[in-house]
Amino acid sequence: MPKKINGILRPGESVNKLDLRKYLASREIVTPQDYGAYGDGIADDTAAINQALTENEAVFLPPGTYRTTAPVTLKYGRMLFGAGDISVIQAQSTPYDPMETPTYESDFNAVEIVEGYCILKELRVVGGGSGIMLYGRDGPCVKNVIENVSIWDANHGLVFDGWNNRDWPCYWNNASRILIARPAINGVLFTATPLDWNDPDTFGDSPNANKLHDVRVYSLGSPMSGSGFFISSGRYNNSFFDCEANVHPSAEACFRLGFATDNNVIVNFYAESLGLAPGIRIDNGSTNTSIVNLFSATGGAAIWDPTLHGEYQAYNAGYPVKNYMKKTQVQDIHIEGMTRATTYIDPTPEHEGDIELDLQHTFYLLSSYGVAYDIVLPNARDAGGREVTLKKSDIHMNPIRVKEKDGPGPDRREIVLLQQYDTVTLLSNGANWWITSDNRFPKLSLYVDSSIAPGGVYQATMQHEIYLVSAYTGQIIFQLPTPSAAAGRMATIKKIDPSGNHVKVQMAGASGGPDAQIWSMTQHFAAMTIFSDGGQWIVISTY
Repeated sequence: MPKKINGILRPGESVNKLDLRKYLASREIVTPQDYGAYGDGIADDTAAINQALTENEAVFLPPGTYRTTAPVTLKYGRMLFGAGDISVIQAQSTPYDPMETPTYESDFNAVEIVEGYCILKELRVVGGGSGIMLYGRDGPCVKNVIENVSIWDANHGLVFDGWNNRDWPCYWNNASRILIARPAINGVLFTATPLDWNDPDTFGDSPNANKLHDVRVYSLGSPMSGSGFFISSGRYNNSFFDCEANVHPSAEACFRLGFATDNNVIVNFYAESLGLAPGIRIDNGSTNTSIVNLFSATGGAAIWDPTLHGEYQAYNAGYPVKNYMKKTQVQDIHIEGMTRATTYIDPTPEHEGDIELDLQHTFYLLSSYGVAYDIVLPNARDAGGREVTLKKSDIHMNPIRVKEKDGPGPDRREIVLLQQYDTVTLLSNGANWWITSDNRFPKLSLYVDSSIAPGGVYQATMQHEIYLVSAYTGQIIFQLPTPSAAAGRMATIKKIDPSGNHVKVQMAGASGGPDAQIWSMTQHFAAMTIFSDGGQWIVISTY
């Protein structure tokens, strides 16, 4: 370590020239001019800047414009700093002109940080395929710092790339007080570029745990095809604090979360656009991403989740819904107004099979206008504490049966919604589904003949109080549901035609009937009243 100046220059003593040389050398600031750079915006200063960075840990970029024709590269532990916006790296042949639309002529990155622990600060970058790109080309791209930098007229302003080697990731980098102006595509891009897009083994890890603070993207009237911030690939606590995007109407979004994103944090984000670009676009739900204090002044949605996966959480963000929270436990809550999530189910006449509910809504409006179908609830053990309301909305008599996946069903049985406005509310305690309210009332009567009894068999739902059965054109088998499926129901079955054809009352498969037998009515006006206690059909009266 060089001696201090007081130890070198002592009054009345001779000076040790070697110590003085070491002292002065330690205070010298290396510049690209030491390696032949001009900084005049005309000469190509690429080689001089890179040579200075290769041979020295810290390089100062004096005021001037340094035209480059290839990337300025920072390897492990290097620092490049300037005097602010008057120290310019110009990665294009034409100078920056705030009055002209950029040409975006460069296909190379203006600055590349290819390893870790680098510092880039206090300068301006103009042009480039990317203004600044961080990626693990030569080693792990970690703990780099970029601050007080402006990036103008690049295709992509600031790029974090997981690249193609999972052992050399793009983690823990910090960017603060950055202005990105007039980008052609994206202001900030998080991505992962493999060796072979068709080979998953050549992908690096997504950029993770990077911190951006006070990063602002402004299109300033210049068209852009991407987004202010596009997190195409990024996970695990990438954070964006006090950032802003004011984008051209042609942009896709102010902030876009792509399909390979989750667990990111966005706080105090400001979104603005005169077009329909959403404030924040979420391509695939973005699991466990948190959005806090969003201000959105755009013509589009504040938060747009086109897939409706809804895996993110939002607090004081969005419009008209300000808070969107996932599973939450609250000990004490006072609600002045509540809106329930609803959806409408109306299968086509060609529909076949069951419809399984995912319980993403609390109210399901159901129509069986075109076809009867079965609604399948999740198993009660997978839905503990969940409450759901089901309501039949149409006038047609196609039944909607409500069942439970791998379970007995509500109140341990299947139930049927048959009439318009039939409504049940169900609650799971983790062991069973229970009916907490039910407005299903049997209709007064139903006329049954061969027109609604294919093959002479009528499959009764027991949703009516009186069944008027005509066997005039042939025998009618009145087939009862299982007692458990009609628990508590009472109905009267009456033969109304004068023919001697039988009306048989029995269970499916001729497996018995009321009072454990098959009943047959042949006389005009013969009738019987039956009741289900949930375990058996019981005859109340006969006539």
